Amino acid sequence: MRTRTMILAGLVVLLAGATFAQQMPSTPVSQEFPHVLATVNLQPGQSASITVPDAYFTKSAPGEMTIYIPTNAFQDPVEFQVLASSNARWDSMVNSKQKVVANFAYRVLDTKTGKLVEAFKNPVQYTVSDSMIDSNSVYWAVKPGTPPKLVNANAKSKIQGNVLSHGTPVAAVGWIITTPKADLASAMSGSSSSGGSSSSGM
Repeated sequence: MRTRTMILAGLVVLLAGATFAQQMPSTPVSQEFPHVLATVNLQPGQSASITVPDAYFTKSAPGEMTIYIPTNAFQDPVEFQVLASSNARWDSMVNSKQKVVANFAYRVLDTKTGKLVEAFKNPVQYTVSDSMIDSNSVYWAVKPGTPPKLVNANAKSKIQGNVLSHGTPVAAVGWIITTPKADLASAMSGSSSSGGSSSSGM
């Protein structure tokens, strides 16, 4: 897995996601989203902005995915991980007219108590920017299970052009974003006819 770049309090930190895979306990969410994209350690009162410019989404990767952790998200020091699966893993679970264009989850350990954190004092903000996002994109919560359950959580999504943002108040579930296949086909057709290309890498 490629090394990720994260900006924390003005410092650029290079982290190899696979290095941290065995330092955190397994959870139902981490089993559904097994790939560690980034890890950051935070003290109370610290904020962090994690940007993944080329995340683990094969050829349907978002152009850019950013997670902003506010200063008052935690009361104790934490180790915060951004997790992902492959989009293809979730395609079989959504409506046949939809295509999964992004997926992610969090795993957070309170390093003072040794317990996993399942809820944040203040929501972590998630933003994905890519040509595959449009006004018809939908943000889903993934509840682990056999099989996992998808819950439409789109009510609080903000979509402006090709950018979707949403607050994520918990780490007990994962999330996927879908876009109608008809929209993707239309966008690709328009791009081809105009001689352009999609920034999504499709």
